[in-house]
Amino acid sequence: MLAKTTTLLAVLAIAASTAVGAVVGPSTANKQQQQQKPNILFIFTDDQDARMDSLSYMPNVQKHLVEQGTVYKNHYATVAVCCPSRVGLLRGQYAHNTNITDVSPPHGGYEKFNRLGLGEDYLPLWLKKAGYSNYYIGKLMNEYTVNNYNKPIPAGFDYQDQLVDPFTYTYNTAVFSRDGQPPVFYKDTYQTDAIHTKTLNTLKARRGNDDPFFLWVAPMAPHGQFKFDQGGLETIQSEPPISAARHAHLFEDVKIPRRPNFNPTNQTKTASYWKFLDRLTETEVEELDETYRRRLRALQAVDEMVGALFEELEIQGKLDNTYIVYSADNGYHLGHHRAYAGKTTNIEEDINVPLIVRGPGVSKGHVSDLVSAHHDLAPTFLALARGDKYVPGWVDGGVIPWTTELQSHPKPASEETFAVEFWFEQLLNEYKPHLSAPYGPNTYKTLRVISEKYNYKYAVWCTGEHELFDLKEDPYELQNIYGSDKVSIQLIDRLDAVLSVLQTCRGATCRDPWRVLHPGNEGVRTLADALDDKYDVLYHRFRKVAFKECLAYFSAYNEEPNDILLGDSYKIASELASLDDTQSTAPRFIQQQYRRAAFVQKEFGMCQHHISQHEEEERPFKAISKAEAHRLFNLIPRPSGSDLGSRVPSKEELDQLASPVPRELLDTQVDWVKHGFYKPARPIRPIVEMTGPIFNAVYEPLTPPIQQFLDRHKRVVFVAFGQLLSVRPEETGRIWAELLHLQEAGIFDGLLWA
Repeated sequence: MLAKTTTLLAVLAIAASTAVGAVVGPSTANKQQQQQKPNILFIFTDDQDARMDSLSYMPNVQKHLVEQGTVYKNHYATVAVCCPSRVGLLRGQYAHNTNITDVSPPHGGYEKFNRLGLGEDYLPLWLKKAGYSNYYIGKLMNEYTVNNYNKPIPAGFDYQDQLVDPFTYTYNTAVFSRDGQPPVFYKDTYQTDAIHTKTLNTLKARRGNDDPFFLWVAPMAPHGQFKFDQGGLETIQSEPPISAARHAHLFEDVKIPRRPNFNPTNQTKTASYWKFLDRLTETEVEELDETYRRRLRALQAVDEMVGALFEELEIQGKLDNTYIVYSADNGYHLGHHRAYAGKTTNIEEDINVPLIVRGPGVSKGHVSDLVSAHHDLAPTFLALARGDKYVPGWVDGGVIPWTTELQSHPKPASEETFAVEFWFEQLLNEYKPHLSAPYGPNTYKTLRVISEKYNYKYAVWCTGEHELFDLKEDPYELQNIYGSDKVSIQLIDRLDAVLSVLQTCRGATCRDPWRVLHPGNEGVRTLADALDDKYDVLYHRFRKVAFKECLAYFSAYNEEPNDILLGDSYKIASELASLDDTQSTAPRFIQQQYRRAAFVQKEFGMCQHHISQHEEEERPFKAISKAEAHRLFNLIPRPSGSDLGSRVPSKEELDQLASPVPRELLDTQVDWVKHGFYKPARPIRPIVEMTGPIFNAVYEPLTPPIQQFLDRHKRVVFVAFGQLLSVRPEETGRIWAELLHLQEAGIFDGLLWA
């Protein structure tokens, strides 16, 4: 592993702690060994950006972490949405290996997490084996609800106090389940402040106990908030985050940084839905600026909690033997490349996330170029905990060299490559779903290759479109150079080959894809090595990455290549063996990876973590109306005043505010997803946009009512020969009948409605 940081401390500092009071623990010899292990405090926000300067507005994060630790500017989420990202971190895996690819059923959520058995072998259990006491406070993952909070209780935690749905995304309604007990709500309590008090109290309870601990605190900020619309019965809407009252006056004049990719005059990203995005209006930009301010305000309560936790660590004398890690599940965009507000895309704003580390052996006041991803965090935590032997061999991530000691770890994180993946029907904007792209699937595989010499982003979309950005020269993704004279076929061949490995990699092949492409050849460890022209013939023979069709979930069978070389793999490999690079015998990889994927696909229909449609249909939800869902939701009272969050409550005050969640709400099995939680309403999706002569040729013969309809709904209805017409039938009346008549006359191939 090339060391990309500047000088690191050569010796891991071990704090000498003084035990206060009686401590229950192992034998004296084992206890001395345990005392040498560091504590780990992991602060994990929700949807926090690394590219819009939000960290600059957090004074305690700056004082205690940025100035006293290292900022890792090349840290990434490999899937840019909450639940898949969190599960990937807990398991140390890509989403294509967890098969948690969405925030809710059938492809994501807490119930699927447990049906797949993912919680039976994951980070807290590994740390437990390494001798750690584990604590979790805040948001765990989507679909952890008032109905399934103890089905099962998340394993591996000595204490846990988690937010439960459908109240996770409500700043003014704090509802928690402690250790799998029936949930309670805290009246008139700002949610982040409740997390602050619970976390600080948990840390205070460690006074006099020098056994190592792992404390994961996960506030929901600065994620948006869910609410029922004004009518109350029809739609659950999302809105920008709500701050504590004491922070509501801040940042009145702050705006989103106006960088070149912010609402550009000319759209520079054109794959899939990007080409359909209109430039945002002045009013919409003003709305986004206010959203940005609200996000910064919501983060102030998190920042105050950070300051309080550092103060307590200092009081206990444990700061010098504690690693404090700050990160977020995914990034966020606001107006970038014309996209309104949200995540899930492959732009840097969505996938590049904060990572700041402070602790023994970590450089102070430093910014590092080291490349890492979320699936590397779990094995890195275990390496710090001296618990490497408890990390399963199937883990995709490796150890990030935060310290000098970790630089020589036998299972390092990938030096320069990782993949970003996503599967969904379309781009969904938050707060204003009607501004979502009218058409275009959001299913892609993206390769990132980052080093001191180059910085490439290569994306293959399920639509067959490609993107290649040279972020060394073009940091804002303004010029797609794929297919241009600015890029060589040799580079494209290498990028395709690496992505073909990573798209269904598992374990060690994720950390070192070059070993797959060049087995036994230690001379190829980076893209720069692979670009040697003696490998041109080899790389030109690799099959190009492609999808068979656009699916909203992972299917190994759908994501070609099913074997990595064109044609007869064994025959070609034999021919290529005459090259001086004998690693061209790729069948070993074919047998171990793609044949395994094809077998699983054949046997189980999708991938190793497959749940049948029959099982999904057995989910025990009661069919209830929107009105009934609204009534149940309101069994938890709303705040009684406007001063919510005027100050952080003490432990005693918080305990006095606690009330049990009504039994009716706990016992009524409600599918909150079907009532609008997690996903905004989806706009109608046209098939293709027609402009110019083709549009005129179809438009002119139409009767006046149809012309008027098309004029009113230019972004709703699009027609073209050889394509489908997408239209909302209830809006057309008599016009719909005429359109059907046109179909019968052979003008259209078909009609599609939703």
